[in-house]
Amino acid sequence: MVLRNTLTTYGPVAKFLHWLIFFLVIIMLTFGFFLGDVPNGYKPVAYNTHKLIGLTILMLILLRGCWALLNVKPMLPIGTPAYQKLAERVVHFTLYVLLIAMPLAGWIGSVAANKPPSLGHWKIWLPIAENKLVNQVAFSFHYIIALTIILFVSIHVLAALYHHYIKKDDILRRMLPHRH
Repeated sequence: MVLRNTLTTYGPVAKFLHWLIFFLVIIMLTFGFFLGDVPNGYKPVAYNTHKLIGLTILMLILLRGCWALLNVKPMLPIGTPAYQKLAERVVHFTLYVLLIAMPLAGWIGSVAANKPPSLGHWKIWLPIAENKLVNQVAFSFHYIIALTIILFVSIHVLAALYHHYIKKDDILRRMLPHRH
């Protein structure tokens, strides 16, 4: 089995990372918007779980970015207009930036609140002092980034569906898990 991408399709590593990150992001966005509704007795565990999954997404998106840099990117269909090629690049690049910035903002805000993510007794710190203003600004960015991710994921999904159902090209199928 070839693990790498080809000029016509994504390889299994790229597909696995794409879909794993997609599902984790959808879960985290949903979970994040309802964290305030979690009963008080469960809040510490719920927030810490959210933080740890966020850091996992950060590591996965960095890994995916490295994998993308080391692999060929499948070509767009011949005749794809220049504006669509540019839109594809802008949306993908923006999603990478947002998916790095989102967990970083949450991590910074948590550490600035003196509530870093923890794995058992091990605290995952950053070199940031407790600071209420930094906490507030970081979580304001965290929220704005969440809304922006929703917008860009929606654009990405709609573009994939447009290519699949209207243009009837291979754009969506080349990222589906069963395609080799």
